[in-house]
Amino acid sequence: MEFKFIPHAIEEMQERKIPLQTVLTVLNQPDEIVPEKNERKAYQAQVDINGKPYIVRAIVEPDGTVVTVYRTSKLKKYGSENDEN
Repeated sequence: MEFKFIPHAIEEMQERKIPLQTVLTVLNQPDEIVPEKNERKAYQAQVDINGKPYIVRAIVEPDGTVVTVYRTSKLKKYGSENDEN
């Protein structure tokens, strides 16, 4: 799938100091793709940023538009090993 970024997603990446290359890796080689509201999907993967583990999530519309990107240190909540659902 070809991805495109809305300005909000780019701004969020910059503010949250998430490198573009990291986001592209998450989009093209996600650990997991999770269904979200309004037919969106969260592409996510565990990555190291500045030596610390994070889950980076990119929220994507059905047409491949990336609407936001964020990182979280809540590995158990968002990680694929989470079986609390």
